[in-house]
Amino acid sequence: MIGFLRDESAATADRDATLAGEPAPEAVAMRAAAMSVATLERIELAAAKLETDIAAARTEQAELQAGAGVAAERAVRAAQEAWTAAAEAEASSGRARESLRKVGHYMAITVVLVVLELLIAVAFAVSAH
Repeated sequence: MIGFLRDESAATADRDATLAGEPAPEAVAMRAAAMSVATLERIELAAAKLETDIAAARTEQAELQAGAGVAAERAVRAAQEAWTAAAEAEASSGRARESLRKVGHYMAITVVLVVLELLIAVAFAVSAH
């Protein structure tokens, strides 16, 4: 509608200027009005594009926020799993130290028994000669 009015206003202004031989005040006013309508149309197009850009930016922001929420949730889960793994590792380390102490204790007993066995063997060997 605005485009039609602009075209008609310009055509009417040109026709009036041609008929009068020189631009009539109405023709000048019509030309100014046509230019104002054209400018208004460009402003409306720019505003519509700006609204579209704002809507796209809001959609992207919502997607980013949702992605950040998911990433934060995953980070919390990973931290919880790491905490659990650290606790299990600590418990395993304690069990390993206890097992190492038992092995050391058994090793000491074995060494003592081997030494006693050697002493007994030497005692039998000496008494047999």
